[in-house]
Amino acid sequence: MASLVFKTPLTKNDNEKLKDQFSKIVCQRLKILREKSGLTQQELSDKAGLHLTYVGHLELGKYHPSTFVLWKIAQVLKISLDSLTSDSD
Repeated sequence: MASLVFKTPLTKNDNEKLKDQFSKIVCQRLKILREKSGLTQQELSDKAGLHLTYVGHLELGKYHPSTFVLWKIAQVLKISLDSLTSDSD
């Protein structure tokens, strides 16, 4: 996550921007890792107990997934949570 810049103190606006940037990066990684695993969005959503539309919106970076949702996705993809937030494969 080298592209994220964390500075203090964070204003409310800075915090929202950082949250959006973080979510976008994680969600892009999610799509890459899902495709590498050979799963469709439908298969991932079924196995993780998530709605297909939710998974689609996650991959577009429209939602800020909870830690629990990321954990469920990581379990299905058989990866660590760290894999979703790291810059390398």
